[in-house]
Amino acid sequence: MRKILLFLIVFNYSFAIISIEPKDIGENEPGVSADGGISLEINRGNTDTTSTSISARVQKDDIDSLIYAIVNYEYGESKGEKNKDRAFLHIRKLIEIDNDNVWEIFGQIQRDDFKDQRFRALLGVGERYRFYNVNGKAYIGIGAFYEKEEIRDEGSYNYFRGNIYVSFKKRFNENVKMAFISYYQPRVDKFSDYESISSLEFSVKLTDKLSLLILSKYSYDSKPPKDIKEYDFTQKMGISYEF
Repeated sequence: MRKILLFLIVFNYSFAIISIEPKDIGENEPGVSADGGISLEINRGNTDTTSTSISARVQKDDIDSLIYAIVNYEYGESKGEKNKDRAFLHIRKLIEIDNDNVWEIFGQIQRDDFKDQRFRALLGVGERYRFYNVNGKAYIGIGAFYEKEEIRDEGSYNYFRGNIYVSFKKRFNENVKMAFISYYQPRVDKFSDYESISSLEFSVKLTDKLSLLILSKYSYDSKPPKDIKEYDFTQKMGISYEF
């Protein structure tokens, strides 16, 4: 039965998803690990669409630190016209302060053609505190980053943003767990210009290496480029494979 379920998931929900679960230093044995996937969806006939995506995370664990990199690329067409083209690379390092506190250093580059975003790069630092560690784990992070962004027909911008987030993860049993994270990122010189991102994920383990992920994501930009909507909402179901 499990093999039949896995077959249906792979061929009907072929999204490659990287888990949003917050990572802790010391959760894994020291060394390198990775997870990710690639997908291709083609529909012809009454529906004429093509969609591809690739995503991966590589992580290196040490005794008092960990570093990971996440890469994602998505491209899609509908009736021969492009309707999705976006990519990003995120790198983050955690350095232990004590059992509940870590320093975070992070950088990211990205683009999203359908948000008129030609290029965005950021570099930031912050501190994350684990304030709950009983029936699950909860965290709060506070920091800031420098951002440079180039918008089609509007030019380039650069400024500092605050970075405040809360996250939570809980394991219900050996095979089922959930994770939640929500970011608030205001410009430090103009608090009315802010971005927020919230994601909720459920993970169901299918095999030792393969998991089913169900992800909902809502993002909001209070000052988007001209003719771009303020919000985006995404729901995905897919699989994640650990190497």
